[in-house]
Amino acid sequence: MQHAIETSGVVALRYVDDAGLPTEVYPMNPNGSPNGIAGVCSQNGRHLAMMPHPERCTQLWQWPYAPLEWKDSITKSPWAAIFRNALDWCVNESQ
Repeated sequence: MQHAIETSGVVALRYVDDAGLPTEVYPMNPNGSPNGIAGVCSQNGRHLAMMPHPERCTQLWQWPYAPLEWKDSITKSPWAAIFRNALDWCVNESQ
């Protein structure tokens, strides 16, 4: 099944390591999903199913893990970009 998902082009999100490569290793991939697959979409791209829960980590204090060196360099969760991108897409599509 993993091969069919990979070859059909529906992989929308992956867990990646610090080098940007798909990983199955915790904590970068909290559930060990094969080849880092974290989200899949329908063939037409209109439906998305994903394992990460960005709504649970929009504030930095909600994060279950963050490298100590990030403490002073990040003031806003990068997960917020998902919601901003979705809003921007909806606004642009409705025009």
